[in-house]
Amino acid sequence: MTSAAPATAGTHGQAEVLAVLDSTRAGLEDLARSSEVEVASVSHAFKDLAGQADTILKQAAAIVGCVEKESMHTVLSSVQSLCRSGRESLGRRLEAATTIVGTLQDEEALLARLIDLTHSQEAISRHLRALSVLTNVEVAHLGSSGGNIGLLAQELSTFSKALARQTLELVRDTEKRKQTIVDTRKELSANLPRLRSALSQMEDDIAKTLRIIDAGLSQQASIPEQFRRGAEDTAMQIAGVVAALQSHDITRQQIEHVQQALQLIASRITAAPRSWVEHLPAAYVGLNVQICQLKNIRETVAHWTSQVRRCMDGIQQLSASDVVSIGPTVLRQERELSSKLAHIEHLQQKSQEYSGRMQSTLGGLSSLVELVNAHLKRSQTIRDRLQVLMFNSLIEAQRLGGRGAVVSAIANLIQEVSAEWNASANHSRLALTEILNLVQRTTGLMEVFSESSCQKLREDQAETAATLARVRDAAEFVAREAAQMQIVTTSMHANVAAVAETGNRLEICFGHLDGVLGPIEELVRDLEKNERHAGSCDTAEVEQWLSSFYTTEIERYVMSAALHGTTMPVAQQSFAGNGVELF
Repeated sequence: MTSAAPATAGTHGQAEVLAVLDSTRAGLEDLARSSEVEVASVSHAFKDLAGQADTILKQAAAIVGCVEKESMHTVLSSVQSLCRSGRESLGRRLEAATTIVGTLQDEEALLARLIDLTHSQEAISRHLRALSVLTNVEVAHLGSSGGNIGLLAQELSTFSKALARQTLELVRDTEKRKQTIVDTRKELSANLPRLRSALSQMEDDIAKTLRIIDAGLSQQASIPEQFRRGAEDTAMQIAGVVAALQSHDITRQQIEHVQQALQLIASRITAAPRSWVEHLPAAYVGLNVQICQLKNIRETVAHWTSQVRRCMDGIQQLSASDVVSIGPTVLRQERELSSKLAHIEHLQQKSQEYSGRMQSTLGGLSSLVELVNAHLKRSQTIRDRLQVLMFNSLIEAQRLGGRGAVVSAIANLIQEVSAEWNASANHSRLALTEILNLVQRTTGLMEVFSESSCQKLREDQAETAATLARVRDAAEFVAREAAQMQIVTTSMHANVAAVAETGNRLEICFGHLDGVLGPIEELVRDLEKNERHAGSCDTAEVEQWLSSFYTTEIERYVMSAALHGTTMPVAQQSFAGNGVELF
């Protein structure tokens, strides 16, 4: 391929051409020297930033892993299971307690009947006491002819006193147990609605808390991952800058190779002082190649500086503040949940207190049952003694004949008292049987207050407590790691201004390329515009003597585009350098 070139020097003489070439080489030499310092400074700054970014990424990865493993999500199911167990356990207790209240009311009515019966038995003891007095009067009336009537009177007196003591004891204990049941029933009747309301309120509070926590969980859980992605992007940007700056050696070689090519062109022109114009076609082509190389360098550096600015913008936006807030937020949620869940334990204890009161009441009833049973057993003895007294009275009345009318009447009265006592004892036995049935029913209901019936609730409480403890530990870990990340990101933000200043100096330094390019571009335009084209240039020959300078892939691409009209390589954001050195 050949390319037309100017035939005469036109407005530029040999000396002027050489001066432009020499000035361009000198400018490139100054640029290379000054850029080394600024590139080293920027490279050092970004290597420090890369180290800080790596630290942040490790901490972010640890936080993401921790949040995924021990999220508040893991607590929700445990809390919900605990609430169900608590509701079921407390619900069963409330139902049992409500039923027990009704049972206590029935027991209260039965005890009232039993009290009436014991009062009737007390009246019977008074009747016997009156009979003993009447018998004593008759003894006095009959005198020595009374026989065994005195013994009968004495026995009636002793028996009536003993019976009075027994019935009085039974009356007092029965009334005491009745009052205990009344008090327990009233207390339960007053407090069960409050306990039921507290249970309902507890469910509402926990449900509300869970809804609030659940609403924020997705956003909260995504914060560490979002930060990690942002940190990864920033780390890639930093790595790209570092890689690009590390490849400055190739850019420096490009500058040196342009200097060498300009020296070669100058030497060709100098070697033929009289016929130097003949070398202008090759010089024209060679200069075009160098202009393309320098423009490529300028475009590459522009991408560097652009990448530096984007990277610094990314660093400025990188903030661990949202991640820092996760730890305290989760800890606050954990405290709120723990506080709400404490209500379950409180209500459980409250219901257990009612259980203790009911157990005490049932224990008192059991004592009463034992007392009534003992009294009923004695009732048989009492009936037997009454029968004996009646028979003795009849025998004495028969012995006395006409004088035994009063004694006979006493015998009839004793018989009536015996019948009353039998009727009262039978009624007492029936009342006692009903009380026993109610006590057994109540005892069965009390099973829901036992520890075994709360086993599922205890297990759920233990699981929830363990889960909350793990979440609390995870939140504290996240808080510590996030605080360290915040320190690092704050340090990175503080360094951005200094890095930006260094980047500005680098940009200004390479900005001198325009000053270097100006004269050589003007020379090429003048050669192209003002000279007549006489002859041609062998581009293959130019390519051959320039190829010895270009040792990188990017330089070969640029030379090929300049000589053969192929597409110029486009500078791109680099993460691995800006070219490959061939040899």
